[in-house]
Order: sequence, then C-alpha cells, then structure tokens
Amino acid sequence: METVLLKVLNMAIAAGWMILGVLILRIVLKKAPKAICCTLWALVGIRLLCPVSFESVLSLIPSAETLPGEILLAAEPAVESGFEVLDNVVNPAIADSFRPNVGDSVNPLQVFTYVASLLWAVGVAVMLLYALFSCLRLRRRVRTAMKLEGNLWICDTVESPFIFGILLPRIYLPSDLEEAQLACITAHEKAHLKRRDHWWKPLGYLLLSVYWFQPLCWIAFLSLCRDIELACDERVVREMDSEERKMYAEALLQCSTHRHMTAACPLAFGEVGVKERVKGVLYYKKPAFWIAAAAIAACGAAAVCFLTNPVEERGNDVLGAGYSVSEVLYDAPWYDAAYTPDTAPEYVFTPDGWLMMRSSNGVMGNGNVWTRVGVFHETEKDESRIQDLHDPEGRLLALLETVEQIWRVDGEGEQGYFYLVMQTGDGAILLATGLQTDGTEHIRWIWKMEKHSGQGDTDYLAALIASMYPRKQIEIFAFYESDSMPDYLLAGFQDDRNRRGFAVFRRDGRKDFSWKIKGFSMTEDVSMCSVTLGEDWGLDHSVTLIFSNNRSLSHVTVRAGGEEQSAGSGGSGDNVMLVFEWSRLLSGEEAAEIEVHYYNVKQVDRINFPVVYWDSIKGVACMEPFHVYLAVNTISS
Repeated sequence: METVLLKVLNMAIAAGWMILGVLILRIVLKKAPKAICCTLWALVGIRLLCPVSFESVLSLIPSAETLPGEILLAAEPAVESGFEVLDNVVNPAIADSFRPNVGDSVNPLQVFTYVASLLWAVGVAVMLLYALFSCLRLRRRVRTAMKLEGNLWICDTVESPFIFGILLPRIYLPSDLEEAQLACITAHEKAHLKRRDHWWKPLGYLLLSVYWFQPLCWIAFLSLCRDIELACDERVVREMDSEERKMYAEALLQCSTHRHMTAACPLAFGEVGVKERVKGVLYYKKPAFWIAAAAIAACGAAAVCFLTNPVEERGNDVLGAGYSVSEVLYDAPWYDAAYTPDTAPEYVFTPDGWLMMRSSNGVMGNGNVWTRVGVFHETEKDESRIQDLHDPEGRLLALLETVEQIWRVDGEGEQGYFYLVMQTGDGAILLATGLQTDGTEHIRWIWKMEKHSGQGDTDYLAALIASMYPRKQIEIFAFYESDSMPDYLLAGFQDDRNRRGFAVFRRDGRKDFSWKIKGFSMTEDVSMCSVTLGEDWGLDHSVTLIFSNNRSLSHVTVRAGGEEQSAGSGGSGDNVMLVFEWSRLLSGEEAAEIEVHYYNVKQVDRINFPVVYWDSIKGVACMEPFHVYLAVNTISS
C-alpha cells in the first residue's frame, strides 16, 4: 500500500501545479465561454486519473516524481521537487529524521509511510461513505415523488429542483413551483443532462475522495461545481431575450438554497454561486469569436504544459557505469607514488551521482573495499589548474582543451582529495585526481578511463550496494534475473563481517545497461533463512529468497498459497541464494506461513544419502533405519 500512496502523492503534487494554472486561466478567461472552464477542469481530471504521461520541453510541472520510488529504501531519503533551493532545505531534515540504521530490517520512512497509507485509506473510505449516506438519505426523501412526465418528478419533501441518478437520472421538482418558473427550471436541468453533468460531478467527487488530503483538489472540486452551473446557465440563456433572462434570474433567486449539496450525485438548480449566476444571466453577452478562439488555444496550451511531464535529465553517458584506467596521461613529477593501468584504482559512477572507488594496490586504496568518495557537481573549466601541470610538450594541455564538460567530486575525508571527471568532445572520459593543501590545488594524476557495462558486472553492483552501505567490503555471491521481472535484478551479498544480505536493483530507464539500487537489507545470522519480497519492493508478484551457507545442501522445496516449488542448490559453496517466484502477490498471512523444506546430502559408508531437514530452529530428531540418517525440521519465513 505504501507504493500506491507514493504514486498518489506524486500525482497529487503534479496535479496541484495544474490546478494553480487553471485557477489563473479562469481569471484571464473571464469573458470566454463558461464551458471552456469546464474543459480545463476536465484536463485536471485527466491529470489525476492517468498514472503515466508523455514528456515535453514545454511542461510547466517542476517534477513528475517529487517522491522517488527509491525513497522508502534509500540510505539518504530525499525529495526531488524540481526546485534546488527547496530541496537543499528540506532534504537534510528528511535525512536526519528518516535515515535508516545499518542492519535494520525496516526503514523508519517505511513505517511512517505505512501509517500514512492507513490514514489515507481511512480518509478515502470516509469520503465514499459520506457520499453513499447522502445518496441514501436523498433517495429516502424522494421515495414519495410522483411522476409528472418523462423524467420529471414532483416531490413535496424537496426544496430545490435537482437531478438525481447516474444511469437513469431523474429531475425532481418541488411541488410548490409556479408555472412561470417551471419552464426555466426544466430547461436548466435538461441542459445539465445534455452536458452529461450528472456524470462529471460524481467523477469529480470520486477523484476528490482519492485526493482528499490535497487542499487544491477541494478548491478544484468547488470551482468545478460553480463552473458547471455557470456553463449550464449560459447554454440556456444564450437564446433568451432580456425579459426571459429576468424571469430566469428570478427563478434562480427563489429556488436558491443555502445548503451546499456536495454529495456525489445531486445537481441542484440554485446550488452554488447564486449571486454570480444572476449577474451573469442578466448581463450575458455572447463572447466574440476571437475570445472563443483564444480560449480554445489556451486549453490546448494548458494540455501541453500541464498534462505532460518535464523532460527527464538524461544526464550523460558518464553516470551509471564502471570505469578502469586505460592510459596514464599524467603523473605529477614531484610525487613518488605512481600508477599503471594494472595498479590504478577502479571506479564506479553511480546513476545517483556518487563516485565509488576501489583499489587493491597503490596508495589510495584499502584492499577490496568500495569507498564512497563524494558526489558529482558540474563545474566550470578552470584554466589555472591546467596551466600548473608539468607538461613541457603541451600534449596534455592540447588534450584538456578539448574538454567540454567537467564534474567535480570533493572527497569526504580530511586529506583534501578532489576529483575532476572530464568529458571531451569525442566522448572520451578523463579522470584527474588532485590534492588541496593550504588553499592550493595540485593535480597528481590524470587518467584516460575505459567504461565497461554495469549489467551483470558484480563489481559495479557491489559498488552500488556500498553506496548505501558505506565503507564495507562487499562480495556478491549470486544475482538473479527473470523474464517475468525484466526491470529488476536481485543480488545476494556478503560483507567483511561475513554477514549476508540481499539487494534489489531496478533498471535505469535512461540507459539499457545501467542499474539503480532500489534498496538492500541484511538477513538473519543463521545457517538458513528465507525472505519474501513483494509490493513494498515494487514487484507485481511475490518472490521468496532462500539463503544458506550449508555446504551439504542438496535442494529446497517451498510451499505457499497453494503452490509448491523445488530447486537444487546449484553446487556446494559457502553461500547459496535460491529464488522462487510465485504467480501472484501473496498476502501478509500467506508470506508469514511459507513452508521451507530443505534436503541435505550426508555421507554414510561412502554413499551419499539425502537427509531431510524440517524446522531446524526447534531441534533435530534422528533415526537410523538401514544406515540412512533422517532428520526432520522446519523453517518459516
């Protein structure tokens, strides 16, 4: 439910910008046909209904995904509002409040979002129950109504004419109406039916029920109700003369009600904005052609600017890949330490803009640990850094002059290291490493980098895990892809303390070869454990992961939700990850009751026999029939 709430929140925020735009356009188009305003609100409804949208450079939506899908599992939760100044103020507070502790099974933000999703669901239920109660109460009031003709009904218990019903709508009229008022009122209500307002208003209320937490949606719904009545009045009076319009205005005043009928179905004759409507009726003038044309053009512009999402920054081909040094371009002559392509560190530029480094040799690394160096920031070319290089032949300077784009990464340590990632006009990637001392920056090395694909590259994936699980040696011992999960990759890993965990990666939509880490979690420190993933991780069906460091493991059978699957261990090793995909999303109860039966191979008299284990937590019951050892145990996820 948390992922659904995130989607609804993002859609509500995007629609909020459109509602503000429509409110401004309503003022600008004050003299335009009133039906135009209803069209604008229809566009808002489309924005609230459609979970996907096209991208456009003309979009005025600052951010299509203010709350990224990874925020629930991110080590540093952050929003992307589209306003850098706002993000810089809000994100540190969010990170401080919801930063997860390493080893926690659930992130604090997941708990908060879960509670918020329950409150949202309760709010939706209250709104729908209110609509149902209002309709049932109104239905009881009109049960004594008598049919006048067609779909016109007369009722003693109603005070104002209105339409009730969606598929078979009826027009209910008070029994004390005067003959002069009847024609005006009937024309108005029939105009509602021709415009299908008895459909659009319930749909608007349904959307309001889903987005009840968004204040701008309440303003939009009330404005929609007002604009529906104004458009209907305009449709009726445009063929009337001045005397007939006066009679229509008098009918409005006499039938107006002080109660706002905000339930899903009724459309009352004097429901909202009576003063504005009377004024509009009495002073009605047919809009000029150019005003109508401009209003239609404004609707088209609003659709382009607000129904589309901003073009996502595709970034560049620099981020989202692993790199190794292919050529040493520069070694500062005043340093003793030197690198060759074989001894130079490896680097990964994560899709989220982190520079990760690992070095097995040389002065900059510490074994096979992936170190989180710092964050990419685009910067200007600084000629002074280039001029300070010892380059008597000018070869390096000529190469650096071809650089078109530069990013700077400041190291997080106290040594003052900084890095310049440079992309030349022909697409080559250069990496300069420097040291800052006493306010002076010195370039130590410049390397030409060779990019290698991230897909299926365990070093690349380990670096992405390390970006969320800093300063730990990460070894990936298994990863899993499936045609049924084309955009996901699951990996099992072990850290430098021999603790196991799993990570979930999602394909970076900007590049086919790159992955973004969606989150990770550590498993229990036991010989065998199982974890079931589902909707919380963005999957559309449940997946059970079995982790074991049992060298004798032969195969595993799992049962859940009426299904049973089996798989072999794939060989003997220190760590094994088995993956079982279920045909659907399991409920919480089903996931909690998954049965895991595992089979070991035990050598008896130089012959291998399968030994069944069933619930190893409670102990082992042993038997020795015919020298075949059988132990029965159980493990639940």
